[in-house]
Amino acid sequence: MKLALDRICRNRPHGEDHGFRRSVAENIIRCAHAGRTGIGQLVDAGERAVIRIREEREYA
Repeated sequence: MKLALDRICRNRPHGEDHGFRRSVAENIIRCAHAGRTGIGQLVDAGERAVIRIREEREYA
C-alpha cells in the first residue's frame, strides 16, 4: 500500500501535503479491505482519490 501511495503522491503539486496523502491513503486502504490488493488496483484507487480531491477543490 505504501508503494501505491508513493506512486500517486510523487510528482504531484500537493503530494507532500498531509491532508492530500491522507485522503489518497484512505481510498487505498478501502480498496485493500475490499480484497483488491494488487498494485495496479491500489494505484487505481489512489488515482480515483486524486480526481475526487481535484473536483472538491474546484467546487469549494
